[in-house]
Amino acid sequence: MRKSLSALAIRRHIATLMLTVTVVVLGLFFTAQLPVDLLPSITYPRIGVRADAPGVSPKVAVDEVTRPLEQALAATEGVEQIVSKTREGRISVDLYFAPGGNIDQALNDATTTLNRARNTLPDSIEQPRLFKFDPSQLPVYEMALTSETLQGMELRVFADEELARELNTVPGVASVDVSGGVQEEIQVNLDPARIQTTGLGITDILDVLEERNQDTSGGRIQGPNREPLTRVAGKFQDADEIRNLIFETDGQQVYLRDFANVVDGTEEQRIFVTLNGQPAVKVSVQKQPTANTIVVVDKIKQRLEQLETAGVMPEDLMLNVTL
Repeated sequence: MRKSLSALAIRRHIATLMLTVTVVVLGLFFTAQLPVDLLPSITYPRIGVRADAPGVSPKVAVDEVTRPLEQALAATEGVEQIVSKTREGRISVDLYFAPGGNIDQALNDATTTLNRARNTLPDSIEQPRLFKFDPSQLPVYEMALTSETLQGMELRVFADEELARELNTVPGVASVDVSGGVQEEIQVNLDPARIQTTGLGITDILDVLEERNQDTSGGRIQGPNREPLTRVAGKFQDADEIRNLIFETDGQQVYLRDFANVVDGTEEQRIFVTLNGQPAVKVSVQKQPTANTIVVVDKIKQRLEQLETAGVMPEDLMLNVTL
């Protein structure tokens, strides 16, 4: 006579109860381990390349940067389509691949190809950046900073050097991006008429500025118990050091201030961020791909509360959460 499952469960009620409790406990445990994210994990068959070219017009950038990048990246294995966009100061090149391919291998191939072609790009172009298109790279937390006492450069410096540095230490945070405001910049405005009287050339001045503004390694100091590393600090610390830079010409010494005007100011603002018509600085936080979105956001809020309690935040600073 066949025994039914229900009859067996009734007779073995203790074993049935223990099995049920085990299944419930395991279910609760694994449910708590499930990742929570804004979007599902999707791999797009697309790689992006971004290059910054400050001060370069789009027409010049197309011939000197965009086309060489397209020609070089066309050798990437598996690429089906290349789409580029060039605007003032920024070049964007997107590579499209067939769905289902190994995008990680494609990224490695594109990186190798780009490194080989780096010498064909102008020296003024910053190192291009390559990345995969991944929804997990979207910001999980954004806020706009406004203040009556901190304006422009001061607000940007606080966001860069204080807030972003603290948020980068939060577990699960991959990067913190700051935009808006203005950044400090020292401008060296040369006077062509006065340069001619010194006998110096523009390239000579640029070479000296680059050579003097460097930190170099000093090697090791041998001691009985240890060998400390040394470093020669040569980078400019303020605008006065640049003004007092000495040039040798025809057996004479001239200062940079004799033929140039050194201005300790701010760079030209190209990105404007406003909140309700008021100038602001935007802070965007990206999480690590495997991190739990809810947990990361909660830890970010806790860190912000800790900074406010510790008095790091200016009294009138407003943190306006936009995402």
